[in-house]
Amino acid sequence: MVAVNCRKLCSLIRQLLAKNCPGARVVGETDNLNQAEHLLRNRQVDLLFLDAELKDGAGFDLLDRLPELNTQVVFTTTHHEAAIRAFRYNAVDCLLKPLVANEFVAAVKKARQRHYAETIQQQYALILQNQKGSLPDKIALPVGSSCVFAQANDITRLESFGNYTFVFFANRERCLVSRNLKYFEQLLPRPCFFRLHQSHIINIAFVRQLVNDSGCGHALMHDGAQIPVSRRRKEEFLGALTGG
Repeated sequence: MVAVNCRKLCSLIRQLLAKNCPGARVVGETDNLNQAEHLLRNRQVDLLFLDAELKDGAGFDLLDRLPELNTQVVFTTTHHEAAIRAFRYNAVDCLLKPLVANEFVAAVKKARQRHYAETIQQQYALILQNQKGSLPDKIALPVGSSCVFAQANDITRLESFGNYTFVFFANRERCLVSRNLKYFEQLLPRPCFFRLHQSHIINIAFVRQLVNDSGCGHALMHDGAQIPVSRRRKEEFLGALTGG
């Protein structure tokens, strides 16, 4: 674990971990954004306690510098408004100061559950890497602290939502997954799944029509969704649709 907070709060976090979370180990702590960035780039960290308000900036600035950071994050703050923003950054939890022991322990437990679910998902991803070019039967989707298993060919499209991704299914249901769109672009095989816009990946089997309206047009999906086509991806997208 790493704590990025004022020194006093870092000390309190150490005490709470020692008393309530046996086996937890703090591998670093700092109250400086640059030091925190260096630490996270050079250490394997499972859980980050991050203060929303630091002396040289905001905790959110640190996550903006590290968009591909693969660790669980628990924010600490004195402001309720920061809690709302924290969850947009895929935070496990946001604890209001002064810290309360039972809420702290619950946050650590939630982080461990999510880490376990994501470990399962990563194991599936390794298996799928050996199936390049073919559509996998199943895909594991980390949703909150659990893992949802879905048929890959039931996925119709994916839409970016900050550090999250909305995954849409043929039965018109959807779920919000704690992975960004680039992750799915690397996981799902082409040309079955095609990223035709910076915010969208589609399953070409569910494209009903390519509409050439103003600009580069859009793909009309089976559920009625209109997905814009990026100018630089249009020609390649046409080739994928026609098998060229």
